[in-house]
Formats: sequence, structure tokens, C-alpha cells
Amino acid sequence: MENTKNGKKTWRLVGNIVFWVVLALVVVYSAVALFSEKDENMTTFLGASALTVETDSMETTFYAGDLIFIKTTFNADDLNVDDVVTYRVIEVTDDGTIQYYNTHRITAIATDRILFYTKGDNAPADSSPITANDIVGVWTGTHLRGVGTFIDFLKSSTGFLLFIVLPCLAFLIYEVVRFTKVYSQYQVQKTLGDRVKMQEEALALAKAELEQEQLKAKEAKVKDDPVKK
Repeated sequence: MENTKNGKKTWRLVGNIVFWVVLALVVVYSAVALFSEKDENMTTFLGASALTVETDSMETTFYAGDLIFIKTTFNADDLNVDDVVTYRVIEVTDDGTIQYYNTHRITAIATDRILFYTKGDNAPADSSPITANDIVGVWTGTHLRGVGTFIDFLKSSTGFLLFIVLPCLAFLIYEVVRFTKVYSQYQVQKTLGDRVKMQEEALALAKAELEQEQLKAKEAKVKDDPVKK
């Protein structure tokens, strides 16, 4: 009996933990969806910009799938060699013009500080220099290992279904079943309570009738056998 109670407590604790984890995911997903601005592989959330690393060109500084953070407020005159910058890349393909962001290290700066030469730590030097106008941010030095891949998956339709829709649906079903069980127990208790109340009322009525009969019998006895003065 004690083991059964402990088992129920354990499952209840696990259920509560899962509930709060799912709730946290829903809150994070909702916050990102409501307050973020997405531009290709960059996401800006409440003024902070983050990118998902999509290649291994900067290993071992950071890796594909990492989430890196950049500051978009900077002065191009303050940039130096070895700074890691994020810049806009525009390519013309058979399908049209595409734009994305790349993050590489500055290897050289032209004397007029208009052209910046970049290279990935794990890649050859970029084929052409970039201009100050191409640079959109400077890496803060912070990256979260593998988080970018998870966030991208979370924002996909499959991730939304697996991490948001299905858990919420499961907890909705759980709450409906739980409510039904509690309501059934309430109805049982109410029925038992009504039954006990009816029995008490019946006993009270029977007692009242008995007392009334006893009173009538006493009055009849007094009438048949009056006390002589």
C-alpha cells in the first residue's frame, strides 16, 4: 500500500516537471515568435541579434549548429585585425539574387579602412574583401554549443508539432481525464452525502413521529385515568 502511494507521488512529480518544461518551451517559443525579427539566418530578439552557424568555416572558434551573438551597434573605425565580424553576402544564382550573413575573422584592413579582408579560421581566405557598409555586427565572443540547431528545429513545422502541439494536446487530454475523474468522485461523494442526509432526515422524521405518538398516548392515558383531587 505504501509502495503504491509512493509510486503515485513519483508519477505526479514527474508529470509536474514535464508540465513546467513544456510550459517553458511554449513561453520561449511564443516570445521568440512574437518579439523576434528574422532576416535570413539572423534573428533579432529585443535588440539582441543572434545567428545560427551553418558551416564549419570557423572551427574551432565555434561550430556549425552553434548560436552566436553579435552587437549591431559599433564603429567601423574601431574594428581591428582579428575581430570576428558578421557581414552581408549577396549572390546571384540561377534562381535569382539571394542574401545571407557570414561570420569570419578580419585578417587585414586597407589603409583607407574602407575594405576589410576576411577569412574563416577553418577555411581559405574569402575571395573578395568586404566594405564597412557590408558589416552588420561584431561577434561578442559568446556562443551556445548546438543551441542554434535546436532553435531552428523548434521553429520548423516539425519541431513546433513535436515540442509544442503534441505536448499541449497531451496535457489537455490529461487535464480532461483528471477533471472527469475528480468530477466523478465529487458526484459519488455528493450522492453518498445526499443519501446520508436523506437517512438523517428520515430518522429525524421517524423520531418526531414516535415522540408525537408517545405524547398522544400519554395524553390519552391521562384522559382515561384522571387524577382525583
